[in-house]
Amino acid sequence: MKDIYLISDTHFGHWFAVWFWKRPFKDIKDMNNTLIANWNSRIKEEDMVIILGDFFAGNRLFLKYLLSNLNGEKILIKGNHDFKFRYKKLLKERGISIYNKMEFFLNEHRFLLTHKPIKRVPEKTINIHGHHHRKLIPSKYEQNKYFNVAVDHNNYKPVALEEIVENKLGEKDLNHIHIIEQIKYSHLNRRYAIAFA
Repeated sequence: MKDIYLISDTHFGHWFAVWFWKRPFKDIKDMNNTLIANWNSRIKEEDMVIILGDFFAGNRLFLKYLLSNLNGEKILIKGNHDFKFRYKKLLKERGISIYNKMEFFLNEHRFLLTHKPIKRVPEKTINIHGHHHRKLIPSKYEQNKYFNVAVDHNNYKPVALEEIVENKLGEKDLNHIHIIEQIKYSHLNRRYAIAFA
């Protein structure tokens, strides 16, 4: 069965990532290698992983290395460090679909996937996001409506969608096929798309 994982703010190859956010690695190479190992320890080749922004920095050779060494079908939701020149490199590799945001429904709840948390989350909506490295979410936000998948808050590992749903709704059983169909084929998400793999 195909599982769904979410991750954000890996910042593969970003030279400042270790010292700026005080990540527990000796250097950028150590960070890259640990993040790749952690990614592949959870995600199988047949799984889906949604990257909620700030994926990588570097040249096309480094990008090819990342895409070939990270398991799973990859979807990127553009972050504030995913500049146009970076996602153009991704498009040339054709290994990843890119969106501005995404959403899906689970029973009566809507899940909104963004890089930055949105300021006002409607009722019965959960905003899965990244962007905040030091704090989970600013205190002015309604804490119960958000889930931060930035690696800094999740032991530098991807988070299974089941874990998020159980944390927020107390539910354990998910219909993965129905959620994947919404993610990949809904008209709404197609409107949010920048490019398809």
